[in-house]
Amino acid sequence: NNMADFHEATFRWPHSDASDVICTGTFDQWSCSTHLNKTPSGFEAKVHVPWSQKIMYKFVVDGRWTTADGQPSEYDSAGNLNNVYQSPPKPEPPVMPSPGTVEPEL
Repeated sequence: NNMADFHEATFRWPHSDASDVICTGTFDQWSCSTHLNKTPSGFEAKVHVPWSQKIMYKFVVDGRWTTADGQPSEYDSAGNLNNVYQSPPKPEPPVMPSPGTVEPEL
């Protein structure tokens, strides 16, 4: 499992008045696997997500499913409101000149 195959995204819950915040979504098949770490400004966690994908996610705050205000959101086909994160495309690996090639003179 190569970490370069994933983009590291940071998901944040911008309120510090909860005791337990989980972020879950299509990146973990909605399995509630990611508990956020408490910070002075709220909660956050780094999550590895696939490149070039629209990720649907929600927060489970003290057992209550909710979306974060101020983060992009849209309704799914069932009419549920989810937050949405568009992950960036995978960077191209640097191209190494193949051995034995002669650089053309300019």
